[in-house]
Order: sequence, then structure tokens, then C-alpha cells
Amino acid sequence: MTSYGAMLRFFLTLLVGLMGSLLFKLAGLPLPWLLGALSASALASLAGAPVGVTKPIRLCIMVILGVMLGGAFSPEVLAHIGEWIPTLIAAVFYLGLITFVAQIYCRKILGMDRITAIFSGFPGGLSEMTLLGEEAGANVQALTLTHACRVATILLAIPLFLTYWAGLEPIAPIQTGPFWNLQDIAFLIITALAGLGLGRVFGFPAHHLTGPLLISAIVHTTGLIDNEPYDLVKIILQLTLGSALGARFSGYSFRQIGRIMLLAVGMAFVMMGVTLLVSALLSQITDASFEALILALSPGGFAEMTLAALSMGIDPAFVTTHHALRLLVIVFIVPVFLARLLKKQAPPEKIPEETPENRREKL
Repeated sequence: MTSYGAMLRFFLTLLVGLMGSLLFKLAGLPLPWLLGALSASALASLAGAPVGVTKPIRLCIMVILGVMLGGAFSPEVLAHIGEWIPTLIAAVFYLGLITFVAQIYCRKILGMDRITAIFSGFPGGLSEMTLLGEEAGANVQALTLTHACRVATILLAIPLFLTYWAGLEPIAPIQTGPFWNLQDIAFLIITALAGLGLGRVFGFPAHHLTGPLLISAIVHTTGLIDNEPYDLVKIILQLTLGSALGARFSGYSFRQIGRIMLLAVGMAFVMMGVTLLVSALLSQITDASFEALILALSPGGFAEMTLAALSMGIDPAFVTTHHALRLLVIVFIVPVFLARLLKKQAPPEKIPEETPENRREKL
């Protein structure tokens, strides 16, 4: 396909995604710019429409996403982290527990291969888990759909639970600022390029995502940049990412998609059950409230759970810090151990028998 044809296909994909996002927005559904775009482009892909995104564009999305995720860190998080050490330690063990339960569900119930099941079981955000899973060789279509169903189910169920069971009332979100200026944008471009180079040199897993994320986190934590991105930037990123992910469902039938969706929603409720049990236990042995722990440990997306905390009047710094730790563990530590595990289990290379011919070649 020519570059001109690829660009036309990309703009068609964005147009389809935008239509889905607007429908989700009008219907009041969760994550309209991400899940709406994903749903529309996935339906178009399943119907045989010429939608799709080239690999260079996907890599650019990874770089931008890494910079944006790094912006979740702040000096405020650094100032309070000492107070939250007990629950942060517990969150790491909880990550192992819930991933173990979810990946068993994915293998036994959803029938996934091992790599896809492991990455489907990680309670990370839709975007970073799909990108990391693709890097590791997972089934991108099944992985994307599983995480999309999980995030949407969690985002719908948790606020309802806190409202009707815990008695919390949603409040109007507070608009904060100031927003990025030209100096911030220039600095972030340099940050992205530096992170990209660092990740490539040191061989970070999914270095297009993790390198920029690491440098961006350092920049924001030290306070070099403390302004926020415009809402339009967040919308464009979610729209582009959702459209790109949804366009990768060609070759699947509607029947296969429906089965995965149904079982993925069941997995989300299993994960929520584990979250409620762990949160109840931790609330008894730490100073953290049950409601705050639910949002901090909930296997939803990073930004979505922070937004839910703001809307429910729960400390967003507490929630953000725990999700940030989980993200760092998933993005940087887990792929390293996973690579070593797979390397150990791979069959050893057969050493060719030495003959006079190859002995002469060595000499």
C-alpha cells in the first residue's frame, strides 16, 4: 500500500472512530472517546471496511501515550508517599494475586494461549496493556477486547457500588490548571525523544512506551512541568488510540467477539470480587478507608479511576499513587521476569554435531 493510500485509510479510521465516540457521548456511556472509537472501528473492521493504522503511526501513539502517563506523577505524590507505604506494599502483592486469578480465568474459561492470558490478566489500562501484550506476541484482538470490557465494566460498576452501598454522592469535577504553554510542549517533545533514545539503548520492554514514560515521570515528579494538557489533547489521543485498536479485528466473526465480550465481563466481576475482599481486609489493618482502597486497587484504567476519585470526593493523590506504582511494576518489572521465564522454558538450541568440515570453518 502506498503512503497516500495508508493516510487515506488512517483518516477513514479516525472518521469512523469519531462517529462512534460522538454516539457514546450522546448516550452518556463511559470513556466515549476511547471506547466509542474502539467500538465503531471494530465494527467497521469486522464488516470488512478498509480501516487500519500503519505501524509507524502506532509507534508514535505509544510515544505520546508514554509522555502522557508520566504526567500522572507529581511532587505531591512524592511528598505523601511515605504515609502510604503499607498499602503500597500490599498493592504489589495484590497485583500478583489478582493477575494470578485473572490469568487462570483467561486460560480455563476464555481458552487463551499462555502469553495472551497473562497480559489479559494484568489489571493495567487498556492502552498500555494492549501495547505491551503486542510487543510480547500476544493475540492483540482478544487482548484488546478483554481489557476494553474489563475497563468499561469496572468504570460502570465501581461508582454505582460506592454510591448505593457506601452512600457517597458524586460531586462536580473541579477544573484545574494552568494548561500547557509553548515552553512545556517543547520540553515534552525533548522528553519524548530522550525517553525514546534511552529505552532503545537500554533495551526497555516496549521502549516506545516505557522510555518516554520514565523520563516524563521524572520531569513531572521533580516539578519541571506541573501544568496539565488541554482536554482536547486527551480527547485526540483517546480517539486515535481507540480507532487504531478497534481497526485490528479483521478476520474475526461477530459470534467470536460476542463470546469473548460476555466472558470478559464475567472476568471483570471476578476481579472486582477480589478487590473488595482485599480492600476490606486492608481497611481493618491500615488507616486507609475502604472506599479509597477500592478505587486505589480497582482493576480499572489509571486515568479513569483518578477521575472517579475526583467525582466521588476521594483523595485523588492516594488513588493516583497506587495506580502509578501498579503501572510501573507492570510496565517495567513484569516483562523482564516474563522474558526470563519464557527463556527458561524454551527448548534448548540443538548444538550441531562437530564434523571435519565445520571444524575447519572454526579454524
